[in-house]
Amino acid sequence: MISAAPKSSTNAELEIALERSAQMTASRMLLLVFWGLIIAKCTLLQWAILKHDVPIDGGLYIWLPSFIFGAVCSFVYGKVTLEEFHRTPMTSRLVRGIWAACIAAMAIFGVVAVGLGEMSPYLLPAIFAVLMGVGFFIQGMIDPKPYLRTAAIGWWLGSIWLFYESNANALMWLSVMIILLQVIPTTALFWQEKKRLKAHS
Repeated sequence: MISAAPKSSTNAELEIALERSAQMTASRMLLLVFWGLIIAKCTLLQWAILKHDVPIDGGLYIWLPSFIFGAVCSFVYGKVTLEEFHRTPMTSRLVRGIWAACIAAMAIFGVVAVGLGEMSPYLLPAIFAVLMGVGFFIQGMIDPKPYLRTAAIGWWLGSIWLFYESNANALMWLSVMIILLQVIPTTALFWQEKKRLKAHS
């Protein structure tokens, strides 16, 4: 009888930790959908500008305002939603680190291509697709969901086409890939996770 209370307390703490981790996963999925929609919108508008010779600076009037808006929304969302979790699980920190490294690599390639003019900017969609595949694949090794490995393979197969289609149309195809391989599946997983949390609570 003496050991029953500590055991019950341990089980309760474990359940709380698991529920907290699941809530953070759902919150992270929502951010992935949000950023996926922002980037898909930017790439599609940039494609339209190039395709129809619209005299607009896409970087100044589309990409920069969109990323500022996304960063502000993400900061506010993080403050309101994620700070209620006092301890961040190790897996969440690893996933954040993986995607931070992928985003940093994308930024470096963007500077090399657009800022320095050392490579064709039309290769950027293919390179971004490769890096997205790397991010999903490594995350799939940490969190063994079948969708993550499948998404990684989809990104890598799509990158082959984007390397072949290294022109303005690559931006349109990248936008389609973001919707099909990131936004739609992540939205479905988000609602599944929310339903599971609601049923559990």
